[in-house]
Amino acid sequence: MPERKRRALEATIRIIDIVAYFIIFVGGCYALFFTPDSVQRELSGAEWLVPLWAGFLLVGGGMGMVGRITRIWILEPPADVAAIAGAAIYFVVLGNTLFQSVTAGVATTLVFYAIIQMFRRYIELQIFGTDPKVHSFTDRIAESLRRRTANVAAREE
Repeated sequence: MPERKRRALEATIRIIDIVAYFIIFVGGCYALFFTPDSVQRELSGAEWLVPLWAGFLLVGGGMGMVGRITRIWILEPPADVAAIAGAAIYFVVLGNTLFQSVTAGVATTLVFYAIIQMFRRYIELQIFGTDPKVHSFTDRIAESLRRRTANVAAREE
């Protein structure tokens, strides 16, 4: 693939990631401020889950977006974990209504897909974010803080 095209595609992936984190952040805002009545009814007695899941989504989306925009990749793995936790809580809540309507089934499926994609990004960061030559935990953290990601991954061919 020509270098210019590869750079453009990898920059596009970065933009897609930023938009995905923004959507997660907006989902956290929506969960915190506009929780649907149907969800509140499902959570009767466990309303404390709303700010918990909203918080996970806000932290995950916000940190992930900042990490991707600034290219400080060390922010992304914990952001992905928070986003996965928030989406998982929502998946469990939605799962109770899975077979009540087609819309609930579609929403539950889309939330599950979002969880899978965040998990995929987490694994990707584990692969690209570690240097096999750096072994100790403190050295890995220092290396992570020192390095920023670029639009393109280095290719050894």
